[in-house]
Amino acid sequence: MSGFFGVVRTDGAPVEERFLREIAEDMRFRGPDGLHTWSEKNIGGCFAFMRTGPAAQADRQPVRGGERYLLWGDMRLDAREELREELGEEEFRIGADASSEEYFLRAWQQWGDGALNKVIGDFSLALWDSHEQTLWCARDFIGPRPFYYVHVGEIFSFANSLELLRRLPGVSSELDETYLGDFLLETGNADPWRTAYRDIRRLPAGNLLRLKDGNAEVRRFRTLPVEEPLRLKRPEDYAEQYRLLLRAVVKDRLPKKNVTIYLSGGLDSGAVSAMATQLAGESGCRNMLKASTVSWKPLLEDCEPEAAELTAQHLGIAHEILQEEQIVPFEQLDEADGRTPEPTLEPFVVRQRKQWRKLAAHSNVVLNGHGGDDIAIGQSWPYLVYLWKRREWRTLADDFGGYVLRYGRFPPLRGGFRTKIRRILKWEEPSEVYPDWFNEEFEARTKLRERWKRYRSSSSNRGHPLHPNAYEAYHDGFWGEILETEDAAWTGVALEMRMPLLDLRVILYLLKLPPVPWCVNKEIVRVATRNLLPAEIVQRPKTPMVEGELKDMDPHAIKMRHIDTAEGACRTLKRFVNFEKWCETFNAPKGSLTWLDLRPLSLLKWLKAVENAKGIK
Repeated sequence: MSGFFGVVRTDGAPVEERFLREIAEDMRFRGPDGLHTWSEKNIGGCFAFMRTGPAAQADRQPVRGGERYLLWGDMRLDAREELREELGEEEFRIGADASSEEYFLRAWQQWGDGALNKVIGDFSLALWDSHEQTLWCARDFIGPRPFYYVHVGEIFSFANSLELLRRLPGVSSELDETYLGDFLLETGNADPWRTAYRDIRRLPAGNLLRLKDGNAEVRRFRTLPVEEPLRLKRPEDYAEQYRLLLRAVVKDRLPKKNVTIYLSGGLDSGAVSAMATQLAGESGCRNMLKASTVSWKPLLEDCEPEAAELTAQHLGIAHEILQEEQIVPFEQLDEADGRTPEPTLEPFVVRQRKQWRKLAAHSNVVLNGHGGDDIAIGQSWPYLVYLWKRREWRTLADDFGGYVLRYGRFPPLRGGFRTKIRRILKWEEPSEVYPDWFNEEFEARTKLRERWKRYRSSSSNRGHPLHPNAYEAYHDGFWGEILETEDAAWTGVALEMRMPLLDLRVILYLLKLPPVPWCVNKEIVRVATRNLLPAEIVQRPKTPMVEGELKDMDPHAIKMRHIDTAEGACRTLKRFVNFEKWCETFNAPKGSLTWLDLRPLSLLKWLKAVENAKGIK
């Protein structure tokens, strides 16, 4: 992903060129294909360019839209031909080979901020309107490309690398206690605009920021529509539409050069691989594809590499298995190579970075199958309720009865009944027990217990009658939070991950599908890939990995392995955790600890790494 930085001085003072050059050097790791700085009056920026394709890219920024607009950021727009058609009469359209930035500017000139609901793709951008003296910043709906900002005094700065903003004059290194409390509670980032640092804010996915007269306002610009279930005449038409969509979204992301495919042994990455192979074959680039599979042996009895090899052989593409002799959780997380911009729940960061480097040796673009599970292994219960309330007895009998006749069983309902029964009977899972090892003053300041109760009692977003859980996941920032950790600022590698199955066109289509039968056990994907993948893969159920040396991943064993680190706890951790109470969990019976009890260890490792770099107060 290309890198960018920008600054607007709301007091009208000029931006110093020397300051921008220093920032540009710090973001060089993002842009092997060019480094640029610029300034005009009270605004300025830096751009580190990474060439990827297939869509044309602006190799220098900002890109001008007449005398009024300046655009810079990191973006790749898809469905470009459809956008050209929507832009209007022929004389107003831009050329088919125009860059994504030029497409976006043309759309903004025609629709203003309404353009954000017209364009499809991955973007994190800023647009300066010189007539209105207004800065607009936006991040696409799914949010794989991060956007952070700081507003200190008369200076508003932003970047897609959090660490750049931490180095700016006047930006405090004070930690955000609410963010870290949520991290320790395992609630995710309940306030998606927060970061680990008090002064730095995150622009959540699907949101638009407007800076005018020194005041910054943020609002969501897109929500997904709720449409009637799709009804087609023939069952095979559903799969055919899915195949056509899959072809379109993979084509938009597949450059005519070396490309890596992150291939598991499952259906989703297999479907992406099959379509990429088909398209690359048509353009004579099949030999530029290489599939890579991560093996969890010897930690787990992992059968994914063998299944992935079967897919790769069937497709006729090169395949490598990434495996290490030893897998140690929390290895080197408190050292330079394991340091991350924010605390992480991932205990194998160093191992992952080694894998990223291997992938980058072949290509700077990686396709994967992220997002395939959200809808395609969805819920049947909401659909049953939906049909019952509407008294659509014929459809209910056809869909549910047809499923029973075909498979000899009722489709899984996934209505959350077990969770509801546990709560009624007050049977708590270990992970649902509020931890007793918080620093009491910190707990009181951040009202952690209240946040915990509110988070645990919050009901699902019922905005979608057929796919409520998936619909909620798309809107609550889940994917943006996950995908940020695959950004170059986290991996340390100039590598761009692309997710065809998280394309809005695919999401909107799947949200219209009748859950039974198409979203039970990924039926839509199985039917669509029947002639593309080996029969063993198409028919393969979703398979959990089997324990091998899994005893090494028991929370108790992990804590014992890192007891020396824990005993040398850094001073900052004790602001958040009652260290003595947390250490008492060492004496808990083996098997009674949960991953929640390892949150302080994750935070400890991160705090030590940051303190070693003299980076927090």
